[in-house]
Amino acid sequence: MSSRLYREMIERARHFYRISEYDVSSGRYDIALFHIEQAVQLAVKAYLLETVGDFPKTHSLLDLIEIAENQCLKQVVDEKWYVVNILEDAYIGSRYFIRRYGGREYSEAKKFIEEVFKCIST
Repeated sequence: MSSRLYREMIERARHFYRISEYDVSSGRYDIALFHIEQAVQLAVKAYLLETVGDFPKTHSLLDLIEIAENQCLKQVVDEKWYVVNILEDAYIGSRYFIRRYGGREYSEAKKFIEEVFKCIST
């Protein structure tokens, strides 16, 4: 495992999270949710790198969380399954579709990423 790569991935995940807050201040909930999706994806991939030694090249949050075999993550997904759907939709939609989101979706996604960070202890 590359501890340098792990640290860089975690820092980037946290950076995407911070950027999402700026996006919201600009009224861009669609891009804010994209940035949170990226934060979750990087955080879980970093966790896999640390615990398994590698991570798959998939972009599916559900697949990554399943592979992680982290009970805390699975519980968060079970409780907030709809947030994963919103984030995966935002990931695809940010590139190809015009999709509008609001503060409610962002607030739920923000709680979700904070729980993800707790589950993987970053």
